[in-house]
Amino acid sequence: MGRLKFLKALIIFLFLSTTFFLTSCDETLVDVYTQINSNYSGTRTVDLAVKTQYLQKGEVILNQNESLNDKLLESLPSGKIETSEKDQYTHYKSTIEFNDINFLQHISIDNYSEVPPERFYAKMEKKDYFFHTDYFFYDYIDMKIDDSLIEAAGKNGDLSRIDSLFKANKDLLKITYQVKFPVKIVKTSADIIGNNNIAIWNLKYGDQKIITIEGKKIKFLSYFLLVLLGLIGLFVIFIIFALIYSRRRRRISKPKKPIYAYDNYFKKDGFFDQDDK
Repeated sequence: MGRLKFLKALIIFLFLSTTFFLTSCDETLVDVYTQINSNYSGTRTVDLAVKTQYLQKGEVILNQNESLNDKLLESLPSGKIETSEKDQYTHYKSTIEFNDINFLQHISIDNYSEVPPERFYAKMEKKDYFFHTDYFFYDYIDMKIDDSLIEAAGKNGDLSRIDSLFKANKDLLKITYQVKFPVKIVKTSADIIGNNNIAIWNLKYGDQKIITIEGKKIKFLSYFLLVLLGLIGLFVIFIIFALIYSRRRRRISKPKKPIYAYDNYFKKDGFFDQDDK
């Protein structure tokens, strides 16, 4: 399989390291930032930051027909390319948009694997329930050059030199992998959970990590409907009890025939006729 363009960037970094004798403080920074939306779409940005002074010196040492800046731009993954300078570093940034995270390749230095192709893709799925939706995300990041590739290139090859350099001083390459999750993170294998549901992994050369995130989105509409139905139910029960109580009260308070009514009846009877007296 073809090697990821990251490897070209490391070869360039090796040139800078051996030319200017970089110290552990002069690290190269690689930041991978993936923003995932709830519909599986999103963006992935790869930011490669190199000390500006070494780039400037490298341009002088290289032949006029060769541009170190162009070489670094070519080493970036395909996407929208941007460059900027900040804190004595020159940043080379590539951004791609994707419609489905499940078809986004894993981040790997050499893009090499002997296992089935499914390993090369991230995966996200969600499960819907009445009160909430659970999100599950899986990815894999490989910052180790495969031993078979190093052996194939030979002991004096660039891959062997890169491997030896970074193994001797792993602080020369600092890698950050970030995922902005679309819902609240409840469980993850990340080193840090930042603000706005961002999971962060800090890696060095040779690290191979499985990325896992679990999130939950509360369905407030379901709770609102449940409360609304409860209130409607209580109101209906109240009306029913009110009607029953009203009918019972009318039955109890129904007026009886007054005593004087019977007295008048007997007075009208012949036995009480005044003429008989």
